[in-house]
Amino acid sequence: MLSLLAASVLSIGTLVAQIHATHDHRYTFLLWNLFLAWVPLIAAAFAFASARRGARALAGVLVAVWLLFFPNAPYVLTDFIHLHGNGPSPLWYDGLMLSSFAWTALMLGFASLYLIHAIIGERAGAAVGWVVVVCVLGLASFGVYLGRFARFNSWDVVTRPHLVLSVIRQEIDSPLHDPKLVVALLVLTASLLVGYLVLYAFATLRLEPAELTPSTSTTRG
Repeated sequence: MLSLLAASVLSIGTLVAQIHATHDHRYTFLLWNLFLAWVPLIAAAFAFASARRGARALAGVLVAVWLLFFPNAPYVLTDFIHLHGNGPSPLWYDGLMLSSFAWTALMLGFASLYLIHAIIGERAGAAVGWVVVVCVLGLASFGVYLGRFARFNSWDVVTRPHLVLSVIRQEIDSPLHDPKLVVALLVLTASLLVGYLVLYAFATLRLEPAELTPSTSTTRG
């Protein structure tokens, strides 16, 4: 949590410096997107704690909240669409700033997925846990597509559920009518899965310190 908080502070710092130097507020939306990326981690942390206490009903509700907001984390990756070279700040700086926000949001999402993965794996087994991970990343990719191209957000599931379901039904019924959907789902799901596998490998890595070889002592006669 502290490392992710530090990464968030650094990201916000790059934005504050950019606004202070250029008085340009075009990237302030990154603050809201970063906040939304924190929501799934907070929900997953409480779900993990509830599951450990045996409060399964509460954990289930929190997992549902997590699933609803989880696409907001990888969604920040698509914010590079706003990157262009006609702004008041150097292109390399804007790219670095967007990379900081995107990387932080992605790590927030992966950390939350790791906690949910642990809950599912403990309850249903390792195989089911990985199946859930793949399905969640696929759903998240579809959620990113709906957010970027159909311009929906997580709140629309509650405020405009009929419209969201109508669009989802249309996309599922004829997914090949829009090549962007197929390409976006395949590329983003594969990228997220590989990224999570890397994080999972490091998270489960156990490094044991090498045994110290005792130094030979010399005796004096």
